[in-house]
Amino acid sequence: MKNRKISIRLVFPVVMSASIAVCIISCMLLFSYYFSTYFQKDAIEKIGKQKNALAQSLEKEIDNMNDLTNSIYYQEIKEYDVGGRLFSEEMQHRINRETDTIYAAALYDANGRDLWHSENLENMQKEEIRETTWFRQAKENIETINYGQKKLLLNGESCYIYEISRYVEYIDHGSMKSGVLLLDYYTDSMDSVLQHYKNQKSAYCYLLDADNQLLYHPFEKQIVSGLYKEKTIKEALASKNYKIYRADGERWMLMRQQIGYTGWNVVLVSSMSSLDLETRNLYSVAWFTLLLVGVILIFLDILLFRSFTNPVYRLLRTMQEFGKGNYEVKAEEEGIGELKNLSAHFNIMADKLQKQMEEIRENEREKQKMEKKLLQSQINPHFLYNTLDSIIWMIRSEEYEGAGEMVSLLAKFFRTSLSQGKDMIPLEKELEHATSYLAIQNIRFKDKFEFKVKADPALLKYLCPKLSIQPLLENAIYHGMEGMYEDGEIEIHIYDKDGNIGIDVADNGLGMTQEKIDYIMHNKVVSSKRGSGIGVRNVNERIQLIYGEEYGITITSELDEGTTATITIPKMEETDETE
Repeated sequence: MKNRKISIRLVFPVVMSASIAVCIISCMLLFSYYFSTYFQKDAIEKIGKQKNALAQSLEKEIDNMNDLTNSIYYQEIKEYDVGGRLFSEEMQHRINRETDTIYAAALYDANGRDLWHSENLENMQKEEIRETTWFRQAKENIETINYGQKKLLLNGESCYIYEISRYVEYIDHGSMKSGVLLLDYYTDSMDSVLQHYKNQKSAYCYLLDADNQLLYHPFEKQIVSGLYKEKTIKEALASKNYKIYRADGERWMLMRQQIGYTGWNVVLVSSMSSLDLETRNLYSVAWFTLLLVGVILIFLDILLFRSFTNPVYRLLRTMQEFGKGNYEVKAEEEGIGELKNLSAHFNIMADKLQKQMEEIRENEREKQKMEKKLLQSQINPHFLYNTLDSIIWMIRSEEYEGAGEMVSLLAKFFRTSLSQGKDMIPLEKELEHATSYLAIQNIRFKDKFEFKVKADPALLKYLCPKLSIQPLLENAIYHGMEGMYEDGEIEIHIYDKDGNIGIDVADNGLGMTQEKIDYIMHNKVVSSKRGSGIGVRNVNERIQLIYGEEYGITITSELDEGTTATITIPKMEETDETE
């Protein structure tokens, strides 16, 4: 079934309409980002002002507590000897005057012994005193007033107090000693400041002590009864200035402010629902406006492009014919401006493409000829002649078993050499070819050398260029073994080399100088007229042509020690493309 033709008169308006739509969406996203940023910044500024005002009021109350604490310390404790009756009277009178602010007071020495306490404060053992948080904090921080935890008192009518302590120095029977002053302040003054904030479910504030425990919360009763849980504490403490926090499908703005040096933090929590609603309303207006503009532009786009599509439509039909294989077809060079140039350049392109296709066909024919020549040149008649001559000599000498083995090895050698015309064969086949070659040469040279093969079985499935190892073996036999009559050794080693494949051909022959190595690697030499005719340089160039300059052959040698030639190739498995 033929594909339905799509008119360019439809494509152009669609493309332009899509472009307009993209522009509209981009504008909307920019507007959305701008308005969202603006509203959020405005909300941050407003809540920030509220936070600063609330923090200032709380710090003012803290300053009042500090002034009262310091006044009691300097006017009573440092003025009177705690061992005298006058000290107790003055302290009790002072506490009675401050009953609206202070619930109780006490003075303890450095070991926690009770020196004096107000009438409404229970007496505690010094061991219990030493274990309290406010006592330890006062002894550890002697320069500051320490603000402790919130505590519930049940004395007829329940109330809450703050345990505030400080390090003091007092006179005891004429001697100056150190101790801790404890003042239990009512929380009413702090609570009244916090209660002035709009404490609703959508906007409220709460106060945390230095241990991140709640000192005030507008929904404290619900929290105690388990009907409400404050989930924002961890997020608020992690923020430096403000943070947008999402919980239960709703966004919340959290702001935190530390109160003086008390370690307390006031946190403001505000819902972003009203802000999101206002933003959505503005989005709706902007979307409607941009959508109306888009519809008008698309309508004008359709009217405009229909008058320009006829030449393009005819050019499209010409291209379709060209795509079916009719390379002789030509486009009518009509229309105005760029449309006419488009048809003309299409005709130029078609002519060039015809010429390039003809060149490709010619190059393919030449490539096939060269491949045949390469396969024919891979087998040197001298090697075949010398091997057959050795077989005839062995038959005449009635060494039938050795002659049969040599014939079998020779057949295996040439079967691998041909490899069905493939240039890339598995390492297993290449290794089989190399061992056949070594076995033949070993028989010919009357066990002049021994050879051994050590290969990683996991690497034998990978491909390598055909006839890569044999030239290195020829080099080892005809040059490395030259002048040796026995004890010659040749080893083939196939191993993993940093993720690649390494193939070593090592001999214990006379070795070579660096000049000879350079000559072999950079000149078109072959191992011997008796060999295969494929030189070491030829193999190196083939490997680099296939895999790249980072792969190839390296030769290391020491005189009177031997030579090692190493082939490095990547791991490549057989696929449809390499078959």
